Amino acid sequence: MATDFSQDAVNNAIYNGIRRGIEVTIDNECLGSAAILILSAIDAMAYLAMPEQQQDVAKEDFILWAEKYIRFPCREQLTGPDLYGARCAMLHAYGSQSKMSREGKCRVILWMSHAVPAIMTHPSTPGYVMVSVPALRDSLFAGIDRFLIDVFREPNSKIAELVNQRLNKLVHRMATDEVLRATPEGT
Repeated sequence: MATDFSQDAVNNAIYNGIRRGIEVTIDNECLGSAAILILSAIDAMAYLAMPEQQQDVAKEDFILWAEKYIRFPCREQLTGPDLYGARCAMLHAYGSQSKMSREGKCRVILWMSHAVPAIMTHPSTPGYVMVSVPALRDSLFAGIDRFLIDVFREPNSKIAELVNQRLNKLVHRMATDEVLRATPEGT
């Protein structure tokens, strides 16, 4: 029997966890921290969407999810490799260049605040792209919503059951007494 779609898991882990953390960093003008959380959120969504037989999310899963769900309201777009390269640069070095960008496999992303358009390039700096962090947040949130609609369009499907199982493995906010009740004795 398929697991019922758990709105509590989506609300707790995604809306009150992932999304709230991103909002707090942007509201407090911590754009580097927000970029890290946004790129980590793409990783988490790729984890939820990865093939059934996989235990760990891979580079290809991240790129596929980003290509499908991250869209900006402007002509210029980021590629999955651009975002993966930025993920590696930010998470591993809190910087802008990654192995992929040094090898010419993606563009270097430079972060900025609100901007119109949300993504800017300049002919004098090929291989570089400036991206509005708030616009990336908006694109991520819209992508998460589209992903959840895609998954739970048929709540009793095999993919919905798999995503529900994985949702319950994400970090959830729980009161201390709930954690103690959920923890096996002796641990």
